[in-house]
Amino acid sequence: MERQDRQGSETQRHHTTLMRLLAFIFVYAGLADDTRSAASDTGRAGRAFDASREAWTLSRRACRRLLLLLRPVEAATRRLIVVLASGLPIQEPRAPERPATLPAPTRSPSPLWGGVRGGGSSIAASPGDGKTSDARLPLFALADRPKRYEWFFSGKPHGAGWKGPSPALPGDDELPATGILRRIAALARALDDLPAQADRLARWRSRRMRARAAGKARALSPLRPGIPPGSLPRRAPKRERREEHDLLSETHALARDALARFDTS
Repeated sequence: MERQDRQGSETQRHHTTLMRLLAFIFVYAGLADDTRSAASDTGRAGRAFDASREAWTLSRRACRRLLLLLRPVEAATRRLIVVLASGLPIQEPRAPERPATLPAPTRSPSPLWGGVRGGGSSIAASPGDGKTSDARLPLFALADRPKRYEWFFSGKPHGAGWKGPSPALPGDDELPATGILRRIAALARALDDLPAQADRLARWRSRRMRARAAGKARALSPLRPGIPPGSLPRRAPKRERREEHDLLSETHALARDALARFDTS
């Protein structure tokens, strides 16, 4: 009981920090005038989504600053969802009950990724009904994006140490902000209702357990191996470390511990 109370207090503390960082993201994206108005806006997810459907642009400098903050905040939110989902009951794997006469529904890319990577809904709309996934509020990605190893097979040296920031690029040119705004909308939607996201993750895990019971190879962890996305390189100087990186490290440790209890329960 004491452990659950401690975990609940840590979860609440991390959620408060994430909400504060989310307010900064809205200010950086030009969706709010100040952090106070961004924090008190109950329709912030819809505001970001509506902006993504317009011809909204951001300077290259603003996009770089947004992504540097958005990536660790997304990863920390994902790990907080894992912690909450670990306390939910897991349904026993069972065979799916689907009549053989009904055709299988057409599905978009995995609902695990949601609308951020082009889905928006696990069931694709049928042709001619006038509805598309782009008209729906995007879902938050519950799993880390897989690592890419093209550099390993390219034959080019990758480099193992910290080499400092990238060369300065022109920062005043305008770039389309649709993708970033959709990610912000999905993040705000997730942080506004973390228990619902934990239910999504528990259902996803239950589906995977049923698939494994049927003999299919399915991973049960939404976290990729190694350091979480958005982390600083191991050899990065301490002056580059900020609040979001410390938050990500703490939530990652909590999520790994929660997954260990998940797998042994």
